[in-house]
Amino acid sequence: MKDSSQSAPAGLLVANLKSWETFDWPTEQQRWIYRSWGQYFARMRKNTFAQKYFDKCITENESTDHKALYLRSKFKRSVALTQDALEDSLRAMEVRQAWDANVSMELGDALYDLNRFEENKSLLHDNVRRHAGTALKSFENRLVVVDENLKDCTGFSLANFFMEHSAQLPGFYAHQQEELRRADRRPLWKILKERKECDVQSRIDRKEVMLSPLERERRRRKTKIFYQNYLGRSWTDFFFLKTLRRHPNCLLDNHFGSSADRTKYLEYAFQRLKTFTRMLQARRPMYKEYFHRNPQIEARMRDANLFRIQYQTRRNMVSILRTIKVLRGRNDIKRLRKFVEEVMGSYVVIKTNRLMPWKAEFMNEVYNNLALSLCEGYRLPPTRVTPYDKSAMCQLLNIPVAKPLEHTELIFGDRSTYSYAGADKQSTDRLADQNQIEYLEKRLLFARLPIERSYLLHELADRHMQKNHFVQSLSYAQKAIEEARVCNSLIWEFLSTMLMAKSHAVLHKYERQTEVLNSAYELAAQLKSPQLCTFIELCRMLNKDYITLRKMSQLVTTKRLRTKISNRSSFLSSPNCSPNFSEFKKEEYGHLAA
Repeated sequence: MKDSSQSAPAGLLVANLKSWETFDWPTEQQRWIYRSWGQYFARMRKNTFAQKYFDKCITENESTDHKALYLRSKFKRSVALTQDALEDSLRAMEVRQAWDANVSMELGDALYDLNRFEENKSLLHDNVRRHAGTALKSFENRLVVVDENLKDCTGFSLANFFMEHSAQLPGFYAHQQEELRRADRRPLWKILKERKECDVQSRIDRKEVMLSPLERERRRRKTKIFYQNYLGRSWTDFFFLKTLRRHPNCLLDNHFGSSADRTKYLEYAFQRLKTFTRMLQARRPMYKEYFHRNPQIEARMRDANLFRIQYQTRRNMVSILRTIKVLRGRNDIKRLRKFVEEVMGSYVVIKTNRLMPWKAEFMNEVYNNLALSLCEGYRLPPTRVTPYDKSAMCQLLNIPVAKPLEHTELIFGDRSTYSYAGADKQSTDRLADQNQIEYLEKRLLFARLPIERSYLLHELADRHMQKNHFVQSLSYAQKAIEEARVCNSLIWEFLSTMLMAKSHAVLHKYERQTEVLNSAYELAAQLKSPQLCTFIELCRMLNKDYITLRKMSQLVTTKRLRTKISNRSSFLSSPNCSPNFSEFKKEEYGHLAA
C-alpha cells in the first residue's frame, strides 16, 4: 500500500528526500538534530557533511541559533576559513544579547587567527573585567600570549630592522598600494577616473618587472629560508605543491575534463599553506630571531658559511674548466656551446665577487676557450671549391644549404607521418627558438663585462642567421664587434666579422663581402694564425671570382642585347619593310635603340 506521507498531488514530483526526512519534526527538534550531526561530522573530519548540516541548522529556521553559529565558527576555524569564522562569531554575539564567555572567546580566537592582535587584546581586556572565576583564567592565558606576540613584533628588533632596511621601505609601500589596487573589484573605468587617468583605455599596459639574475636568486633564497624557518622539514613538500599547480603531467589539461577542478584544489591547498606561514610570521617575525642573537656570533657564523661556499665554488670553477678542455679535445662544438651557455647563464651569473673573487678572469678564460673552439671550425675544405657553384661560399663557411621540400609519405595508423604532427613539431621548434632569443636578450640587459656582452651579441646574431633573419643578424654582429673592441678581444671581433661574412654570402652581396673579408684577414693576421689567414685568403679568392663571373655575364648579356637591337634596326631600315610597319616599330623600340 502506498504511504500517504510520500504522496503528492497529481502532476507534481515527489521531493528526493530520505524516509526519515518526511517526518513532521518540530522546528526546535530539527535544529537540534542538524546541530548534533554537524558536531559529529566535524569530529570525524567529514568537512563537507559538517558544513552541510551546520548550514541547514542555521538557514532552514526562522530564528537563528547562536550556539549553531558558535559551533560553525569553531568548525570553520579548524578548516582554515578564518574570515568566515569571524563573521559567524560576530553574528552569534548579535543574536546572543546576554554576554557569553564561550562566544566571546571564539570571537577573540578568530581575531587572533587573522593576526588582528590589537582588536584581540582590547576584547580580552574587556572580558577580563566582565568575568570572574574559572572563565577568567582562559582569557588571562590568551592575554599573555597576545602580549608576547606584540612584544616580538614591536620591540627593539623592529627598530633595528627599520634602520637596516630603511632604503627599501619606499618600494615596499608602493608594492602594498599596488596590492590594494588589485583587490579593488569595481569597474576599471571608475578606478581610472578616481586616479585621474585615461578611462577609455581598453587594454592595460602592464609593466613587466625586470629583475637581474642575482636579484632573482636572492629573492628565491630568502623565500626558501622563510619557509624553512616556519615549516621546518616540510618546506620541500610546500615547494613541490607550488610546482604541481602548473605542472602539465599533474593537471592533464587534455584528459578527463577534470583539469579545472584539480587546478582549483591545488591552488586552494597552496594558498592555505601560504596563509598559515604568514600567520606564524606575524606572531613571531624573522627579524626578531635575527636581531635577538649575538651580533659577533652571527657574523662569525656568516663568515664561516661564506668561506665554505667560496671553497666549493672554486672547486666547481676548476671542474668547469676541465670539462671545457675535454669538450675542446673531442671537437664537440655543439655540446661545448650548450655547456657554456648553461654554466654562465645559471651558475656564474648568480655568484658575487665575495664568493667568486676571480670572476672576471674566470669568465675571460671560459669565453676565450669557446672562441678558440669556434675558430677551429674555419678550416680548408677537403673537396675542391669552384666559383661556378653558387653555394660554394656557403659550404666553405659551414652555412647549411636550404633543402627543397621533400615528399612526405602518409602511413595509415602512424600518426607521426600525419601533416599536423609535422606542423606541431615546427611550431614547437619555432617557439623554442623565440624563447631562446628572449632569454639571451634578458641576459644582455644585465651583462656588465664587455666580453660577455660580445658573446651574447654573437649568439643573438647566430640565432637570427639560423632563422634567416639576416638584417637582424648583421645588426647584432656589428654591435658585437663594437663590444669586442671595447674589451680589446681580437678573437671575438674576428668571429663576429665572420658572421657578417656568412650573412653577405647568403645574400650574394659580393662587394660588401670583399670589405668584410679584408677586415677578417687583418684580424687573422693580428691573431698570428696561419690557418685562419689561409682560409680567409681562399674566401677572398672565391669572392673575387664571383665578382669576375658576374661582370662577364653582364658583359655578355649587354652584348647580346645590343646585337638584337642592331638587327631590328637594320630590318626596319631595309626597303622590304612597309612604311607603316616601320613607323610603328620605331615608336615601339625607339627607347631601346636610344
